[in-house]
Amino acid sequence: MESSIPRTFRLYDELEKGEKGQLSDQSVSYGLAKGEDKTFTEWNGTIIGPANTNFDNRIYFLSIKCGPNYPSQAPEVAFLSKINLPCVNQTNGKIDTTKFAVFANWKTEYSMEKILIALKNEMITHKKLAQPADGDMF
Repeated sequence: MESSIPRTFRLYDELEKGEKGQLSDQSVSYGLAKGEDKTFTEWNGTIIGPANTNFDNRIYFLSIKCGPNYPSQAPEVAFLSKINLPCVNQTNGKIDTTKFAVFANWKTEYSMEKILIALKNEMITHKKLAQPADGDMF
C-alpha cells in the first residue's frame, strides 16, 4: 500500500523551498499569493524568459491554484502575462491540460517547480513564436 504525504505538509515543503530559493532553476519562482492563506491554495509563479528566444528579457507572471486534491490532482495554472504558446489558451491564459505534457501525464510527485520549469522548456521549444507586446496581460 502506497503512503502519501498530507496535502498541507507537501505544500508547506514547497513553500519553504520556494521562499528559501532552493529551486533547481533560478529562472523560476513561486510563493503564496497571500501570506495569510492557511489553506495553501492560491499561489503566484514567475518565469524569466529564456535567453536567445522571443521570450528573452521578459518576466512572465502566473497564477497557480492548488485544489483540495493536490498533489494527487494537478493544480490549475494560468499565465497572467500574455504569452503565445501552443499549450496556453489565448483568451484567458489558462494552461490547456491536453496540450501540456506535465498535466496530461500528471504524477503525484510532480511539483509547482516542475510545472514552471516545463513551461520554460516549452518557451525554448517554441523559441521563434511571435509574442505579444511585453507587459500585456490576460
